Amino acid sequence: MSSVSNQSSRKEKFTPNLENYKTSLSYEGLSLKTKDKPRSISELKRKYAR
Repeated sequence: MSSVSNQSSRKEKFTPNLENYKTSLSYEGLSLKTKDKPRSISELKRKYAR
């Protein structure tokens, strides 16, 4: 009798542990985007003025 592996029929998506992922990104000099505080229109105009 041959047994069939369940792993071939299972289709789960891999999701890394978030803390491990952040650490890995920091080693490469990268980081996740953080949500900044809401800015006023005048602050945004100053930031993006050419």
